[in-house]
Amino acid sequence: MKLSLKKSVLTRTLTSLTACVIIAALSGCSDAEADRPDLEETTDASASDPTEYIPASEEGPAENVPEPRLPVAATEASEKGALKALEYFWEAAEYTRVTGDSGPVELVSSESCNFCSSFASDWVNAYEAGQWAVSDGEVSYEISEVWQQGGESEPLSFDILFSLSEPDIVLFDETGLVEEEGSGAEGESDWFALTVYDSTAQRWQIEWIGLEELVTWEDE
Repeated sequence: MKLSLKKSVLTRTLTSLTACVIIAALSGCSDAEADRPDLEETTDASASDPTEYIPASEEGPAENVPEPRLPVAATEASEKGALKALEYFWEAAEYTRVTGDSGPVELVSSESCNFCSSFASDWVNAYEAGQWAVSDGEVSYEISEVWQQGGESEPLSFDILFSLSEPDIVLFDETGLVEEEGSGAEGESDWFALTVYDSTAQRWQIEWIGLEELVTWEDE
């Protein structure tokens, strides 16, 4: 089965410690009471961890967002490796959406991937303009079919067909609501990804990704 891909640009749219000090001379307590081991320090619940993840809200963008790490399996020249790379891509895409940092997405994106570059640049530009995203959930997907291409004298590649569900996205800036996208309200949509193994970098690259309806299938 051969396929031809149409150009697609898709824009889418995360202690103070209270010490109980017992001074026997002033309180009338005995030395024995002052030495009780059950009188421990307590934690002030109002204090917060400065590195704790804070989700985005209309008040401001997400803070301390953990950066996704490329799993070792995504470096394997196998079907499992290709699928792990796709999984990482969507984790990286969500990270870009809530931070404006496109580094993780670019790690597994080919220079020829139009959706990858437009998605990354759109969110980088949005955050540089003082905007941020608030979503009501996370991206989820289910693999439908996988076909192997290439191998031997050609780079190993896999075609992956999957159904994708995206959350509703709302854009804010300092003045308030900027834009609302109801992407999640329409339910699942069928997507297609072409993944190619880069033997030099020893990891998978997303060569093309987008709606399955943008793919033209041709019989050999």
